[in-house]
Amino acid sequence: MNVKAILAASIIATAVVPVATLACHKPTPPTLPDPDAAVTAQMVKAKHQMKAFMDAANAYLDCISGDTRQYNAWIDEMAKTADQFNAIVRKYKRRMATT
Repeated sequence: MNVKAILAASIIATAVVPVATLACHKPTPPTLPDPDAAVTAQMVKAKHQMKAFMDAANAYLDCISGDTRQYNAWIDEMAKTADQFNAIVRKYKRRMATT
């Protein structure tokens, strides 16, 4: 009897993780401005969009914490998006320093 109960519990537990992740909302990374043509207002807007994206992305991570593969893939996506934004900011600042 105990073996059947443990087996049933483990089957239910493994089925719950994929179902639970269906309710999670995966945010879309923002469209980033062209640093060669962007004006300050566009960069400020991009900064606010990145903050909102990261907040939503962290909420998504909380939601998918039971799925290690999906969690790690999303961490990689967040890092990639942050790296792209930081590169754009650096390029924009260099351009603004020379004008």
